[in-house]
Amino acid sequence: MKKIIQSVTLLLIFNSIIYSQNSIHQLKHELKNVSTLEIKMNSNPSFTSGEKSGTLAFFLSLLVPGIGELYLNRYDVGKYFTASEGVLWLSLVGFNYYGSWQRDNYKSFASTYGRVTVDEKDEKYFATIGGYMNINDYNNEKYLYREFDKVYDVPKFYWNWQSNEDRKKYRGMWVSSENSFNNIRFAVALIVVNHIVSAINSAIMASNYNEEINQSPIQINSGVELDQFGDYKYMLNFSTSF
Repeated sequence: MKKIIQSVTLLLIFNSIIYSQNSIHQLKHELKNVSTLEIKMNSNPSFTSGEKSGTLAFFLSLLVPGIGELYLNRYDVGKYFTASEGVLWLSLVGFNYYGSWQRDNYKSFASTYGRVTVDEKDEKYFATIGGYMNINDYNNEKYLYREFDKVYDVPKFYWNWQSNEDRKKYRGMWVSSENSFNNIRFAVALIVVNHIVSAINSAIMASNYNEEINQSPIQINSGVELDQFGDYKYMLNFSTSF
């Protein structure tokens, strides 16, 4: 009976040893297959993973200022370009409305107080009549300086202000209208500049964005190798670049 018990005990010990060796070999095999882990650190919380297209950002902002910055998740900057765009367009519409309103006013005023027929007259004519009391004063000056090609036909281009005050009032209205139309050109120029600046800013921010998400990579290398005595050892290496 004792021999049977001893035999069973030895068999159990032998199986335990075999199982332990198999577990060790399996663990070693798994450690050998440990791959390299790369962790990319991003110090800017406003950036997310994945590169952005600088070309796309450029053309988005060129089309609508601020949209390129929105694409880059930086509308905290882009909103100022969008707001500027809105203000400039409102200014342009306002200048155009005021200039047209004043133009209608000075034409009506000239018809009433200067006996002007406003039909078929160009802008140069309306600029001229504000500087002379009547057509005769204007034509006499052109005759004096022998500028015969600038002389107006009296029946067609006739005007005669009732007073110098009326002429000055008309002149002020004309100047106000012209200044408003000139401001339209200025507003258009600023709109173009706003588009270009926003586009360039988006391209630069896209470049900075991509640099940020790719900077400071940390490499963690791990694996199992044999030492000089034939024993396995676990290796863990860290490396980084700045």
